[in-house]
Amino acid sequence: MYPPDFEYVRPTSLGEALRILEEREDAAPIAGGQSLIPLLKLRAVSYGLLVDINSVSELRYAKYGEAVELGALTRHYELEESPCPFLRQVAVRIGDVQIRSLGTLGGSLAHADPFGDWPAAMLALGAVVEVAGAAGVREVAIDDFIKGPYSTALERGELIVGVRFKCPERGAYVKFSRRHNDFALAAVAVAGSVKDGHVIDVRIAALGAADRPVRLKKAEAVLAGAPLKPEVVAEAVDAAMKEAEPPSDFRASAEYRRHLVGAALKRALGAL
Repeated sequence: MYPPDFEYVRPTSLGEALRILEEREDAAPIAGGQSLIPLLKLRAVSYGLLVDINSVSELRYAKYGEAVELGALTRHYELEESPCPFLRQVAVRIGDVQIRSLGTLGGSLAHADPFGDWPAAMLALGAVVEVAGAAGVREVAIDDFIKGPYSTALERGELIVGVRFKCPERGAYVKFSRRHNDFALAAVAVAGSVKDGHVIDVRIAALGAADRPVRLKKAEAVLAGAPLKPEVVAEAVDAAMKEAEPPSDFRASAEYRRHLVGAALKRALGAL
């Protein structure tokens, strides 16, 4: 199937891109296109103008220090060899070679697929999303950025510039899917630190536990300050399964997803 007709423009600066998006209500940004192009072909969405942001150099950066700063145009494959081990775990589980070569971090967050890997990973990391628009630049905590399935805090004409977070001392990403690196049936991302066998701080995010990536705060509360022992892990898994409100669809039932969330958390905690 072919997409509807559209105009195409490729700005070379962030300011130019934002100006075009502000002027044209029927405009949409495109980077890797791994989500947008299929939607256009299915005619699930339609835009009069596609704004190709691949030449906007302000969106292409990766800085590793006390904080990790990644630009919106960071490709998935670039994080397969990231100095931050947690990012490597996530990146290698995304799609196939083509998707990892073309898809971008910013595009994944903006698309906000309820089973997307990066939204869950960034939620576990407590990332801050930097957003630019006609009114300037603002920062949005990842907990407030994802509003629902395919819904974010982005307003019309805004673009994700990048994200900022600290690379966790300990982290694990466990994903269950029907086929290798397919969309998750359920997945759990855990990021935190452990000292003398005790969990000092932890954030747990899950896919398949709700209609969007969510934190499993009751499981976090069980683990906070506790020794990472089998009985504590079992209590956290039980709390996560009770807290989860999984969706049911043609790929998996809600009850099966609930089981997978618990299994994923158990494996993730065992990998810390």
